[in-house]
Amino acid sequence: MFETSPKKVSSKIISGRLGKRFAVLIIVFSSFFTLFSTSLQLALDYHADISRIEQQFNNIQTSYLQAITLSVWSLDDSQIETQLVGLSQLPDIEYVSILVDGETSWEQGKPISRATRTIDLPLEYSAPGINTQNIGQLRVTASIDNVYNRLISKAGVILVSNGIKTFLVAGFILLVVWLHITRHLQAISSYLRDMDVFTLSKPLSLNKRNPPEKYDEIDTVAVSINEMRDSIYNSYQELNENKLHLQSLVEQRDALLETEREYKETLEDKVKERTQQLEDSMTELKSAQDMLVETEKMAALGNMVAGVAHEINTPIGVCRTAASFQGEHSKDIRTKLSDGKLTQSELTEFLDGIEESSALFEANIIKASKLISSFKLIATDQSYDAKQQFNLKTYLESSIQTIYPQYKHQNVNFHLDLPEDINLNSYPGALHHILSNLINNSTIHGFEGKEGGNIKVRAYADEYNAMMEYHDDGRGLSLEESKKLFEPFFTTKRGKGGSGLGMSIVFNIVSQQLGGKIELINADQPGFHIRVSMPLEAKEHHVPEHLA
Repeated sequence: MFETSPKKVSSKIISGRLGKRFAVLIIVFSSFFTLFSTSLQLALDYHADISRIEQQFNNIQTSYLQAITLSVWSLDDSQIETQLVGLSQLPDIEYVSILVDGETSWEQGKPISRATRTIDLPLEYSAPGINTQNIGQLRVTASIDNVYNRLISKAGVILVSNGIKTFLVAGFILLVVWLHITRHLQAISSYLRDMDVFTLSKPLSLNKRNPPEKYDEIDTVAVSINEMRDSIYNSYQELNENKLHLQSLVEQRDALLETEREYKETLEDKVKERTQQLEDSMTELKSAQDMLVETEKMAALGNMVAGVAHEINTPIGVCRTAASFQGEHSKDIRTKLSDGKLTQSELTEFLDGIEESSALFEANIIKASKLISSFKLIATDQSYDAKQQFNLKTYLESSIQTIYPQYKHQNVNFHLDLPEDINLNSYPGALHHILSNLINNSTIHGFEGKEGGNIKVRAYADEYNAMMEYHDDGRGLSLEESKKLFEPFFTTKRGKGGSGLGMSIVFNIVSQQLGGKIELINADQPGFHIRVSMPLEAKEHHVPEHLA
């Protein structure tokens, strides 16, 4: 909701880093463009004024020189003074004089400007029967100071007006970005940061009134987060119920085993009955384990949603900046076109800018589209993992692309060595879950105490199976840890958020759902090296009704 105090609203707008970044970029670019265009305009005006002064000199030579020559030849002082006064009153002419034998004989005005331009025109008299004679020189001095003063005044007006316009536009962009993006992203970030098992019942709500058919990208992300919240909340409730049930089943199993040891010889029929109960308990235990797998999937999907939303924000911001650039310059070109002042160079420069902006639009929209396509592919496989045909290289690259935003700030580098001709008819969602757990295991355990690390994923195939090798350069495993790697609830992070189920779940997915096997390679060498072998054609598995 909007704050009632204007000061609080303005402080929130100014505090948004995204809006400030846009505003600073607009100010910097507009300032550079204003300085460049102003300099170019002043240079053109300067050359135009200098050309006008040169034209003034040419006019004096063609219009006045002959009359002044006749006046000097006849020594008509009054006529000479009148002519010099007329010349001195021409625009930018501040001093004229007539030199005879190198000395000034007549003059009008004073050369007081610091910057001047002077021309000497010969006074040559000719008449029938008389050879052409040089009787003196007409010296004309024009002031350049007036040109400089006009340019300085014009530059000040241009810079001040453009500066005001730039700051107004930057402020408007800052307000628009805060209204439509920043405040919603802050609300989403605050909601996700504060979300825990005790607040899952409270949905994410944005200060927007858009109907579903007009949802934008931020609305879509909010809807996805609420859907994820509902799934996690329901899974958490079921997990708690299954935990209590599991504890009860374990207690019953212990009681049954004790009874079996005490009455084994005399109560064979009773033992069979209890054994059947034990088998039922193990079935429910397996069901609870499946629920744990689904819970892990939903948690991974939540992290993936947050990472992809952050990544999509970057190309959207670039497209918004390019659109703002096109809007401003389109208005300027339209104004010049309507005033008849549009030059070919300005039109060419505008079209070049349009081409550059279009290239930015295309590149960033393609980038956002790839992120969304990868996210949709992986998210669908996570929510319902059906057997299907897929290319291993394409799917693993999409999977890495959706996982990467969660770990890019941890300096984790991925190196992929994947052939293009490995095609499987299997369960892609299970493969994504395996890869996600392995990467999570490396970042939490392998790279602990390090500033990032490297992860290499390599694949190859024979006639019946595909092999995927996963290798990080982290701290590796001790001999004791290697022996217990796939045991349920074994973790080196007990009491620090580690459940000990990650690698156990990976083992069960590989062996049961994919019908393959997983093995630890070179346990005595640095780093964590795992090989997963899976059939190219997986067996059909029916999804349990409570997980479908």
